[in-house]
Amino acid sequence: MKSASEELKKLRLMAEKSLIKTDELDKVLAQVEATLARTEARKVSAKNKSA
Repeated sequence: MKSASEELKKLRLMAEKSLIKTDELDKVLAQVEATLARTEARKVSAKNKSA
């Protein structure tokens, strides 16, 4: 998951630099980041429960 988060950060920086950042793009990126964070948190939680 770490590489996906890093890739998202890179994509966000590229969007900001290319001046195509819009409110909608920012919203979509935030939703994707939140989804990844929730998925990662679930995996950590499941791992801790099984340990």
